[in-house]
Amino acid sequence: MRKKRDGEGTKAKVLETSEKLFAEKGFNGLSLAEISRASGISVGLLLYHFKSKEKLYDEVIEKISARYMGVLGGVRDKELPPAEMMREALEAVFSFWKTDTTYHRISLWSYLEGRENAAVNESRLTAGLAAYLESLQAEGSFPREIEPVVFLSMIIGPIHFWFRYKSRFAEFLQFEGDDKDMDDLFLKQFAGILTSFLT
Repeated sequence: MRKKRDGEGTKAKVLETSEKLFAEKGFNGLSLAEISRASGISVGLLLYHFKSKEKLYDEVIEKISARYMGVLGGVRDKELPPAEMMREALEAVFSFWKTDTTYHRISLWSYLEGRENAAVNESRLTAGLAAYLESLQAEGSFPREIEPVVFLSMIIGPIHFWFRYKSRFAEFLQFEGDDKDMDDLFLKQFAGILTSFLT
């Protein structure tokens, strides 16, 4: 009797394996043969489901972006006052990048390899958040002179920088607390700076 194939299960396994490997080696440093060996799925079956390494990579990015979108979308849907929304969004973004490290690593690889990997879902989310800030500008509760997309970039950039260099900060600045203390201090002060833009 022929064994029944589980197409969705196969795809899920390949995506999970590929996410880890793309985070470890980047796009250029990884072959379909390596993905095949790590997942136990033949190259032929990989190509049947994903057509090419490029399309597999794109699906990995979309999968991680959907996780990210779920985190921020959940905050946006709460309809909180602007300052509280900003604080919760910052905490959600910080927690995502701290715990879901594969996207951060893949983003860094993508930048180093000169690849455009902005996912459709994430772009839509960014556009939605920018539209929200524009609505606050129309109400007069967010400065009109600040471009929403630039402001959103100002949130993400420092968080990436913090995670990349905080162990060095602790060493050179002789910070007394532990990792959680450092993160709490960063979040408290950064949230204070960001919410100061809201009236």
